This record gives sequence, C-alpha cells and structure tokens, in this order.
Amino acid sequence: MVKTVKMFNDNFQTVLTDINGLKFLDYDEEGVEVRANTLEVKGKDGVLIGDSSFGPFNLILRFFYSGSDTQDYNLLKQRLRGLLFRREPFYIVHSDMPGKKYAVYCTENAITDIGTKYGSFEISFVVYKGYSESLKDTLDVNFLSDNWQFEGGLITDRDISYKHNNKRFSIWNGSYDTIDPLNHKLIIRIKGNAPNGFKMTNHMTGETFEYTGELKDYQTLTLHGVNPVIGESRVGVNTNHEWITLIPGMNNIEIDGNGMSNVSAEFEFNFIYR
Repeated sequence: MVKTVKMFNDNFQTVLTDINGLKFLDYDEEGVEVRANTLEVKGKDGVLIGDSSFGPFNLILRFFYSGSDTQDYNLLKQRLRGLLFRREPFYIVHSDMPGKKYAVYCTENAITDIGTKYGSFEISFVVYKGYSESLKDTLDVNFLSDNWQFEGGLITDRDISYKHNNKRFSIWNGSYDTIDPLNHKLIIRIKGNAPNGFKMTNHMTGETFEYTGELKDYQTLTLHGVNPVIGESRVGVNTNHEWITLIPGMNNIEIDGNGMSNVSAEFEFNFIYR
C-alpha cells in the first residue's frame, strides 16, 4: 500500500507524497504533557487537585527523497519550505493513522543529505490543540469507510445515529475525553413545535439546557458551542445560560417541554483522542 501524507485547511489542500520521489516512512507522537491543577494548603498533607489540562505535543513525520540530480534535490528542499512553514495553522492526515487528523503548525524540517541528490527529512509539527480528532465528524458516519477506525472508540453492537426524530435517544461519544462545547466543536440543531420552550437534558451528567422562548416548527435552534441561535438571531437571553457535555460512551438525551411536539435533533462533533 502506498503511504500518504496530506495537509489541508479551509484554504488549501496538498498531498505531500504526491511529490515525485518523496516517500513517507513513519511517524512519532511525542508524550502527553499533563498540566495538573493543584493547590497547596498549609497544615495539610499533599495538595488539593482539580481537573488536569493538557499541553500541546509534537508530531514527527519522516520521509526519504530520491531526486534525479542535485538541482532537483535543491528544488525539493525549497518547495518543502514553502509548503510547510505557513502563517496559518493546518491539519495533517497520514496513512499510518488514516482516521485521525492533527491541527498543527510546523516548527522544524531537519534534513540529512545523503550524497547530492538523496536525503532524509524529519519534519516536526506542534499539535497545538493538545489532542487529535477524528477525520470526519458525526454527520458523516459511514463507519465502514477508511475514514473511521475501530481503535477510535467505535462500537459495532449498537445502532449508532446522530440524527433523531424523537424526544429520548442516545448519543455515542467515541472520544477518549468529554466533549465540552467550551473547548471542543459541538453543534446541536433542534427542531420542533415548542410553544412554551423546552429542556434538553443529558441524564448521564445531569446537565440541562433550557430554552424559555417559543420555538415554531419551521425554526431551528442551533447551539454553536455554548451560543444558542435561531436563524441569525442570538437567543441566549431566553435560556438558563447552561449547556450539556458528552461523556465518553453513551449519553442518554431527552428533549421535552410543555406541549412540545415534532421533535428532531442532530449532533455534530468530532471524536477527540489524547
């Protein structure tokens, strides 16, 4: 199988291994940086500890290049400089872990010349979010495709869906961590006829989002992270200013309100991997 490396963001897409003579060898993910949240209290043993956070980590990709002559090799070096060192961050996807993407910026391209037309390249990226993500989000859930990996937290003995037309349903989070809309992509779209508003509760966490205004059956209330909107209008003033998170595994969700009918909901997010 031909090994590949792709770079992309909203403005460009490049397959590095489409460069003639450039071969992807292997990769390393460097260790996780745990940032413990601790507090020392005088007169007490040890420390008080809260939730930890995680720092960025390095992703290293190794390549070998075989050029036709010295000029070809030098042109390749210059081309890589232009491709790798950009003002804006981008994503990396490689074929050794094809179901994951890394949000990165490039910090180093270490070159070892082998003669005058060959060379090995060790390219270092900082994964600045501190985690990798599933290549596709949950609205593109064809788990039989190459875009999803069973190591990525997938289960096969349940009917997994992220679009529902009833008031009670389950949402599977295949991440290694809780999806928190303060820190991660989470878009929830809710439709229904709710003359007296509604509540959305995650019974696994006890968290509830409440909308107290009227939702008409032709409208969609969208939670972009923690910001609720209907159409182009922000409606946070008509809420309890709370939100729900999704723990790893199954999350039992309920959406209901006095007189609410014709409920439909969809959840859009990426799995995240430490």
